[in-house]
Amino acid sequence: MSGEKAASVPVLTVSGLQEAFPGWSIRRSSAGRLWATRNGRLTNEDYNRGLCQTIDGDDVGQLAEELRRQAALAVAPPNSEARCSAAWDTSH
Repeated sequence: MSGEKAASVPVLTVSGLQEAFPGWSIRRSSAGRLWATRNGRLTNEDYNRGLCQTIDGDDVGQLAEELRRQAALAVAPPNSEARCSAAWDTSH
């Protein structure tokens, strides 16, 4: 699903997130926080776009917002100053 189409999908549930963003595995932690991890590995060029391997959110709305942001970054040109906004994402 393209980022444009995903951005137009109303998302109110975790299953709605999974349907709208099939390239991600979405789970809820024991603390109730939502996490999404990409199904594939990112390249250095992807990281230079600001993409993250794993993102999180306090609730479905916040995670949906971050997933939409990641979809937009995926089609943006690489930017040597862009970085994953998740400070703890050291997977690259």
